[in-house]
Amino acid sequence: MKDLYIIDGYNVINSWELFERLRRESLEHAREEMGRIAGEFAAFCGADCIVAFDAALTEGAETCEKAHGVEMVYTAENETADSFIEKSAQIWARKRRVFVVTSDKAEQDNVLGSGALRISAREFAQIWKKTKKEIEEKRSELQAKVSRMEVAGSLDEDTARRLEALRRKGGGK
Repeated sequence: MKDLYIIDGYNVINSWELFERLRRESLEHAREEMGRIAGEFAAFCGADCIVAFDAALTEGAETCEKAHGVEMVYTAENETADSFIEKSAQIWARKRRVFVVTSDKAEQDNVLGSGALRISAREFAQIWKKTKKEIEEKRSELQAKVSRMEVAGSLDEDTARRLEALRRKGGGK
């Protein structure tokens, strides 16, 4: 079963320099970027990912949407992201390896007790930078392979053999 990353969305958004300008301009755009980053990370690592956001001060039920291949959870009225994350970690850690991304010490202690592993927001930033570099390297490798495609690779065996014979014949002139 795939690893599961449960990310405290606002904890990361408020910790990373990358989000500094975005969160001042639009918290909605910061959440969208958090989802994009989490989705790219999870896809590259072959993991599942849930990003949880506090909606404790709003009215209504918990909402969940899929964006960038990630579950984006907005907690219910009177529920914090911390409590959602702790409950989820407790449930999922029995079935698979779970990583909780947060710098909240109390939450880290709680999820460790449930069998999940913790990653601070700062550590996750470093992991993300390394992953992003690996993604770029893979992308460059693939682009190089595509640009080096030769006709010989797409010829059937008989045609390739005849062309090689012609090449050898003409090479002696």
